[in-house]
Amino acid sequence: MAITLLILLVLFAFLNFYYSIQILRRISNSEVNVSFFEIRWQVHKHMGKYKQLCRSEDGHLGVAWYGYWCSLFLMFVSLVLIFTML
Repeated sequence: MAITLLILLVLFAFLNFYYSIQILRRISNSEVNVSFFEIRWQVHKHMGKYKQLCRSEDGHLGVAWYGYWCSLFLMFVSLVLIFTML
């Protein structure tokens, strides 16, 4: 069971990284300077800008917004479950 949760944790981490790249790509297309080397820290810095940008262009939040937060939550849950099994 612990191995399954560990595999899920890694899967959710890759999914979270994918959605963070999608968010930063959309932000960088709107002429905001985004450094690739600090990608993990700048996602939270630009989440408000991404939310504002999506709502102004599309009228609703993008899929990457929900995917990012859901995968982050699922990473946290799987990490807690792994630690409770130890």
